[in-house]
Amino acid sequence: MRKFLRMRSARFWGGLVVVLMLGGCAGIGGDHSAGIDNESMLNAIGQDNVSYIQAAINRGAIGVNQKISVEVYPDGAPLIALAARAGSMQVLRYLVAAGADFNARTPVNETPLMLAAYFRDDGASAADRHEEVVRFLVDAGASLENESHNYTPLAYAAYSDRQRTLRYLLERGARVDADANDRVIYVNTPLMMAAIQGNRESVRMLLRAGADPLVRVHRGSTAREFAQKYRHTHVEPLLACAEAVPPGMRYAQHCEGPNVAATR
Repeated sequence: MRKFLRMRSARFWGGLVVVLMLGGCAGIGGDHSAGIDNESMLNAIGQDNVSYIQAAINRGAIGVNQKISVEVYPDGAPLIALAARAGSMQVLRYLVAAGADFNARTPVNETPLMLAAYFRDDGASAADRHEEVVRFLVDAGASLENESHNYTPLAYAAYSDRQRTLRYLLERGARVDADANDRVIYVNTPLMMAAIQGNRESVRMLLRAGADPLVRVHRGSTAREFAQKYRHTHVEPLLACAEAVPPGMRYAQHCEGPNVAATR
């Protein structure tokens, strides 16, 4: 069991450190029970063992909205967030039916939908499993956005190049520029996240959806400047063309015509 937990920890519980280092995530603290066997709970979540979780809740060992400590969330993370992060669909269905808050946040203000939009395990079915989690949470009423000055599910999907998830969230009405105001934002927009990673198709998808390439992080960079910083020369021309789109014209009209070879 310990070996399994360490394997799961490497993939799920410790995989988002690089995103958190990009800025804009404030710690908020949280309560968790010292009486819970965290290792057993995490293994049950990772294995999608809904019977174990249900039994623990039914006997009062843990509450449906209780937080438990994991390596990257020492102050505790909600069960539903951990289930979404692991792509554990059966556990997630049970928690929602039992009254779990599907917008509950981790200590760094990540919602379950954000984690489902970011993570995917190894294996052929992993992307489908996390995509199912995303759609389930949205259908259940999970917010497509986040509190001000925090990342959004769309930003996490853009960072990890989850194109199917990106398209779905946009279709459901996720704000393409998050909470940018007057072309200023305090955390990276989804477009910036895709540019940082060099995710060309995600960049293109966001630009087609109306993302503003001229939004700038407060006292920081634009998406194009991020692409330049990380030397993503396959992405920078798309953003350069997007910055030059004339008023009243859309990105696709100006940058993806038959005579615009640089952005193909």
